[in-house]
Amino acid sequence: MKKTLLVIACTVLSLTASAQRASSSSSSFFSTEKAEGGIEFGIRAGMNIANASASDENGVSISPGNRTAFHIGVTADIPLMQSLYVQTGLFFQNKGHKYKEDEYTETSKPMYLEIPILASYRYDFSDALQLQINAGPYFGYGIGGKIKAEWDDDDSYEVDFFGDGDDNYGANRFNCGLQFGAGLTFSNHYYLGFAYQLGLSNVIKTNDDYDNVKDRNWMISLGYNF
Repeated sequence: MKKTLLVIACTVLSLTASAQRASSSSSSFFSTEKAEGGIEFGIRAGMNIANASASDENGVSISPGNRTAFHIGVTADIPLMQSLYVQTGLFFQNKGHKYKEDEYTETSKPMYLEIPILASYRYDFSDALQLQINAGPYFGYGIGGKIKAEWDDDDSYEVDFFGDGDDNYGANRFNCGLQFGAGLTFSNHYYLGFAYQLGLSNVIKTNDDYDNVKDRNWMISLGYNF
């Protein structure tokens, strides 16, 4: 998976470098001039490579395996100046993790509604190609999902991820963290980007096996700007 992300990053950097060489005019890397137009809206959808960081009851770090999931949402880009926007929106996020040890496998599939509030730097390589670099917090609320435990002898059980009570996992619904990313907009409409989410809040309320569980999530997105 690291090789795939490296290939994507190299491709984005190669495209931006080629476009910069091809551009006949050079512009400032940061323009404080007033941006043309108003709020820009867009749609995004793509793949999540979700994981979590955790520690056991002895404080030993645990790194569960990745789980492939998805996201979909709408964006709103609010211009402050030509090179600086505030990017926000509303996203449906499917996250979680997959943990396997010996004969035991645990898979969580929580679903969140998330609002990112990102500072978004813009640089125009040409009229048809724009670079975006985004960073800022995100805030989420858990709306559903399951967690499933399985053993090799075909024994298994599944409970609500956010449900309260002894028969449910009892995860915290509120979730927040930091998001970092970069992307390219082609022909003023088509978007390709990737981002990383670093969860800061503890996902679980109480658990006998894990402590301090925090989300980790790679996002690969395609989009269209109106």
